[in-house]
Amino acid sequence: MDSNDIYQVSEKLRHESRSIYNRLRSIDADAEFVTHVSEMLSEYPVIANERCGVWYVDPQIAHPDSVYFKSTDGHTGNWKFSLRRANTHIFPILNQHKGCILVDSTRKGKRMPDSFSRTIPIWCAVWNTAVQILRNTEWDCKVYTPPRVVSESENSHMSNLVPAFADMLLQSGIDVRGLTQEMCKPVRPIWITRDHRLTIPPDFSEAEFCPIICVSASSTRDCSDGFMYVQGAADDHELWAGKLTPQLFWQHREQLLSNKNTAEIVDQVVNMDQDVQRGNGGVSFIRNTNVAVGAQVAATSLSGFDAVISCGEKMDSSERHLRLSIHDSKKGQTEMATAIPQALQFVEPFMRNNSRILVQCAQGTNLSVSIALAILTKYTDDNGQFQINERNVVSKQMIQNRLLWITTSHAKATSGSLFERALGLMQNEWRRMEHERMEWEVERIRLKAKISASEKRIAQLSTLYTVSQKHVVMLETMLKGGAKGEVKQAASDVKQAASDVKQAANEARQAVKEVSGIGVADIVEVTRGTRERGRKLLEQCMEEIEALTNGIDLQPPEIMAAPLEALRRGEFGSVNAKGDTSSAGSLGVAKDADEPRLNGIIESDRSAGESLALVSAHMPKRMSDDEESQPEQRPIRRISEQRRRRRLSLTVDEVDSGGAQWHETRVLAGHMDCVRAISARADVMASAADDGLVVIWDLAQKPRARARDMAPKGICRGHLAAATSVVLGTDVVYAGGLDSSVRAWTLPADSTSASDDVDGVFPAREFVGHTDAVWSLALASRVSLLASASADATCRIWSVDSRMSSAPLRATWTSGTRVPTCVSFADDGARLAIGYDSGTVDVRDLAAANTPVTFDCGSRITSIARHDAVYAVACVSGTVHLCDSRTGASVLSTGIGAYPRPNVVATAVDISANSAVVTGGSDGVVKWWDWRRPLTSVCEVKAHKQKADEGVCAVAYAAGGVLSAGADGLIRLFQQQIN
Repeated sequence: MDSNDIYQVSEKLRHESRSIYNRLRSIDADAEFVTHVSEMLSEYPVIANERCGVWYVDPQIAHPDSVYFKSTDGHTGNWKFSLRRANTHIFPILNQHKGCILVDSTRKGKRMPDSFSRTIPIWCAVWNTAVQILRNTEWDCKVYTPPRVVSESENSHMSNLVPAFADMLLQSGIDVRGLTQEMCKPVRPIWITRDHRLTIPPDFSEAEFCPIICVSASSTRDCSDGFMYVQGAADDHELWAGKLTPQLFWQHREQLLSNKNTAEIVDQVVNMDQDVQRGNGGVSFIRNTNVAVGAQVAATSLSGFDAVISCGEKMDSSERHLRLSIHDSKKGQTEMATAIPQALQFVEPFMRNNSRILVQCAQGTNLSVSIALAILTKYTDDNGQFQINERNVVSKQMIQNRLLWITTSHAKATSGSLFERALGLMQNEWRRMEHERMEWEVERIRLKAKISASEKRIAQLSTLYTVSQKHVVMLETMLKGGAKGEVKQAASDVKQAASDVKQAANEARQAVKEVSGIGVADIVEVTRGTRERGRKLLEQCMEEIEALTNGIDLQPPEIMAAPLEALRRGEFGSVNAKGDTSSAGSLGVAKDADEPRLNGIIESDRSAGESLALVSAHMPKRMSDDEESQPEQRPIRRISEQRRRRRLSLTVDEVDSGGAQWHETRVLAGHMDCVRAISARADVMASAADDGLVVIWDLAQKPRARARDMAPKGICRGHLAAATSVVLGTDVVYAGGLDSSVRAWTLPADSTSASDDVDGVFPAREFVGHTDAVWSLALASRVSLLASASADATCRIWSVDSRMSSAPLRATWTSGTRVPTCVSFADDGARLAIGYDSGTVDVRDLAAANTPVTFDCGSRITSIARHDAVYAVACVSGTVHLCDSRTGASVLSTGIGAYPRPNVVATAVDISANSAVVTGGSDGVVKWWDWRRPLTSVCEVKAHKQKADEGVCAVAYAAGGVLSAGADGLIRLFQQQIN
């Protein structure tokens, strides 16, 4: 016998061993063990676990209801708690009988299925945890798993997931409190397998838990007697049973097991039984809708319905009866994609008329549930009322809500492979809508950036137009007033003055030689100060000429007298051997070039041209033939006063105080729009901006090569509008926005590379309650409290403790018509300062219900910062007030007049040790102050460009320096340098 013959024989033996006869005999042998267990524990009802467990339970001892705990929910590394398989209908049974027996089996190689060893333990722990949270009492929430089946490490991983699953259950909309109201003990799984020998029934009456006894019907050993035993023979019955159902098997059990030609007998049984396609699941209306789901009923029972959808029938449809040809097996998965649109089109007119609709299938558990879920998602709102989803917007939450309606209203609803296919189709639709929404968000951001650039260009053109209009007016004035002749006369006077200067210079040279014999080269150093003064005078003269040409009136320049008479009298001082003269004071020249002393003889009736000639006499074009003795030749720049003011307004004004200056060291560019808020902790900083992003920065990161900027550490997405506030926790960042939500993200690990997103698109947590924009956030980490100020005129206190995630709201404060604009904690969370648009600040004691301490700042509060017991409050008026956090008394009587100019708002403030205060204004200027000397700032920096009347939006002390954020979308880091 060759190898091919051996292979064919082995395949034949394997096929015969798994024949339908051997499978049914194996099922019958396992069912005897289930019956034995039910007799030993007769006080507990026997419930089959869909789909395999139904074959092993004799209908005479089976409970009418079944459960569905799926093995894939317990696969290693993929543990989950499914709301679609919440099995809520089991709780009335547990409350009535104080326990139950569940039956299932598994294939060869395992002692029990994963649904028993992992899925049910997780299910029990999640429900126990939810009860503990609702009752706020001690409750056994441990995850109990079978020994030698689940390792301790795997049990630990499963236990870590239970709190999050419990929060999901409490927020799902399921009536957890009502279902568990009569529970006196926590639920706990107990396992019985074929390896156990039950001689004495166990007694659970005195146990501290409600037992869910999991019976694994199959044996790991060969239990055959005249047949080949197949472990888990009922698994995947649609592949081997054909149209044979568990109900038909138990009805014709003796006939099917009496002959080895079982396949022929199965065909005979199916053909003889006219009701093989009819189940006994009953009809149930879904919640408060007019849609019913159930098993197929006789035609006479359809009179109570206006429309019927029958799944699995091949007959022709009628006006009121739609028949969908769908196979109740894995082969029907592709048919579901075409069946759902047909059902939706058929049912729409009946839904409009509020008609009664029945969706039925053979068992009432799979096909009908899939079609009903699609109908409810398309044609009902969240209250179950008729509403056409015109935009076809399908969300994941919408699908989950409709599925909960079905599972809680129809006990027979289970999710087979076809149901998974239908759900997959709707989830794909949801994913498509989410993808389109994200594309629209990206397009919105792109258009927003384009609009911003266009607005900037419009502003530039508007400024150019305004300047051009001024020039036109000036030219018209010059033409009307005969300015043309005046300009010619002024030019003639300038030429005459230049000629006089040249002649006076020649006379001065000759006079010097005649009086003392000292050449011009000998007095170069003596006349250096005079030369500089002459240079300034010429510059003023040129400005006068430019003003005359442009039609602008300027005061005549101050004419500095030249010490010509002193030269003629020989009052130069002595010249030493090296050619150096004595001090310049002997020439009558002041030592300070900015404060001239006039020691020469000035004749009051001299004209300006003559005075100019006297000064110019000391500035010859060539002092000496010696190149080394010539002074440095620098060109005179003609800059008008208007241009000088414009140029100075664009530079950084660094005021020296005690030898310390603030210099920009880094620029953080990660936002595409105005940066509204920043928050720093150690070397980590978070920023929130109008582009809806929250960006995480590592300030300890080295800048890019040959640049001062650096890449962000992480980008948090999730806000649907501008992010207006941000605050950093220990390992979490919180942000509020115009979408009225407060969202939380987990900070990236230290190993996270730059520009990696944090938690993808969705935040880790969301605090829902505000109905309008959230302006400010404050965090007290020691007491795990988060405060938020909103435009809905409320200030809310949230608990950020993970144990309170199901109900985080602790308090809500309102103050009449006043709207809170900013908040700040003090004394490690014992007190909270709330700033209002009315210009008042309330300091509340969180532990007491007494009246808050209030102090008035006079105008709308824009920012609050605290250090120790001192609050720094910035106002719209441009003033910064310093107040005691305990008494409300002002530390400074008048405050700091940070921005006295009209229409300039003090938008940001922060305070640190050593009496240091930093402020930001709407003009884009950041100022440093010593509040003990509040009249003058220590340093001023034009940090940000203005945009739509906004400049600096936030400032903060961090990383050994000061951070500022502005309307130009940039964040700048300033550090102090000691001279």
